[in-house]
Amino acid sequence: MRRLYGFVQRFLRHRRALLLGIGCIPLISLCDIRLTLWFGDALSRLSAKEDPAFLSRLFVLLLGVAAVQGLFRFLARWWIVGVSRRVEVELKQDLFDKLAHLSLAFHVRSRSGDIVSRLTSDVENVRMLIGPGSMYVLGSLFMVPGSLWVLFHISPGVTLAMSFPLLLVAVAMMIMTPRLQRYSMAVQESLADIATHAQESFAGIRVVKGYGLGEHENRRFRAASETNRAHQLDLARARGVQDAWIHLAYDLAFLPILVVGGWAMIDRTLDAGDLFKFVDLGFKVFWPVIALGWIAGLYPRAVASAERIDEVLEQRSEIVEAQSARTLARVEGRLTLREVGFTYEGAARPALGGVTLEVAPGTTLGVVGPTGSGKSTLLNLLGRLFEAQGEVRLDGVPIRELDLDSLRGALAYVPQDSFLFSDTYRANLEFGAAQPLEEAELRRLTREVAMEAEVAAFPNGLEQLIGERGVTLSGGQRQRTCIARALARDPRVLILDDALSAVDTETEARLLANLRQAGKGRTVVVAAHRLTTVRSAEQILVLREGRPEALGTHAELLERSRWYRDTWERQRMTAELEVL
Repeated sequence: MRRLYGFVQRFLRHRRALLLGIGCIPLISLCDIRLTLWFGDALSRLSAKEDPAFLSRLFVLLLGVAAVQGLFRFLARWWIVGVSRRVEVELKQDLFDKLAHLSLAFHVRSRSGDIVSRLTSDVENVRMLIGPGSMYVLGSLFMVPGSLWVLFHISPGVTLAMSFPLLLVAVAMMIMTPRLQRYSMAVQESLADIATHAQESFAGIRVVKGYGLGEHENRRFRAASETNRAHQLDLARARGVQDAWIHLAYDLAFLPILVVGGWAMIDRTLDAGDLFKFVDLGFKVFWPVIALGWIAGLYPRAVASAERIDEVLEQRSEIVEAQSARTLARVEGRLTLREVGFTYEGAARPALGGVTLEVAPGTTLGVVGPTGSGKSTLLNLLGRLFEAQGEVRLDGVPIRELDLDSLRGALAYVPQDSFLFSDTYRANLEFGAAQPLEEAELRRLTREVAMEAEVAAFPNGLEQLIGERGVTLSGGQRQRTCIARALARDPRVLILDDALSAVDTETEARLLANLRQAGKGRTVVVAAHRLTTVRSAEQILVLREGRPEALGTHAELLERSRWYRDTWERQRMTAELEVL
């Protein structure tokens, strides 16, 4: 119950609606019991062969009470279940907000399918318990004692005899609830595995198709489904045993009514109307008990889901904003790094270390080095996507002291993975912009990234749907579109993480020339494998195994850095051979 306490607190915030809904529940039970008593009294009077003239008055009375009961039942559901739906929306929003503000490190070690499962099925499990589940529990609290109290005053012996099977229900719940909770957790985790596999398979459908691995992915999915099926069967068997006990108790409860009640009728201490009251109220006693059995099965699932949700809500981001965080009124774009390094969680050695340099406003820094040398890590540290060791400053202010929105609002980062949204081309360009862009501005952006002619050739132009992750575009088109999206923010610092790797050299040269012309005064940090991309940069940093090897211009590095010189010669010869 401790895990659910926070969710119950959310539920109790809506006190007015809850009190109104709870206030309806005893009235529903009262109407239910009253209807049974009137029916029973009518049978008793008819059995005694009284004048049936009272039936017309009773019909009107029963109809009126039934209508009032129906109204109260509707209002109880409207208020209580309505609150559960509002809590569901709030919980999903809080989860999304939490996920959006957690650091990149959390998302690197998490699976997207698992996160989606927590946002959907786990939240729904908790909602079902605190909404419909609580309504059934409250209904039982009023209906069961009320019905037993009425029946006890009719015949204590019959009432005690029919109450004994309730012990079977209590035993079944005590035995099965821990097992149900364990199986429910396994089910939720296996559902998350299925969601993750499906999401990854369809997101990477090009790779799956290109490698002819459709059947391989089918086998993986079947294996995940079989695991889930096994856990579901375990859960179903446990719930089946519990349900069997509950229904057995329900059936056994009517035996004493028939036996003891039958003897009482023979002794004329009960009449037909009284027996009807026992049968009808007996059903109304055990129906809430059966509902409690359903809740007993739902409870472990909700607890398991609450634990999975809390795992996210209790996460603490590695990136913590300072209490007195500053906002830069005007950003020039000066970057200063002092002994900057970083070590990934669980790594045996630092991914980056000892980087010290300064990038003047409006200049370009190129970052090159072999694969795994720390280029992407360095670029991630500039926007505090990870927390750097050492010190990174923007315009002389340590970025740890800056408001995160202010810091990241001054930067535009284009990662290696050219991610685009399943929307129109226009919407993808406007994603990072503060407001919708004019047609002229959109055309300027496409021209700067050498995409103007290609966008014009789209059947729907800027309104062209580009598919999930931009699947309808080539790799180079996706990269250029991501750069245009970054430029739409008009950033003072533009960070390109090997964002031109899929672009041919001719288009690259045209794009870089456009960026230099349009981005005068903008600081640019660009990591690249192709040295032609950074050739004109004012400074080029060479990284080797996470350590700075050399810093200088293109001409200086050809003399100072053997790796740079050898790489330049090898890439130049490759380009000449491609021309031939």
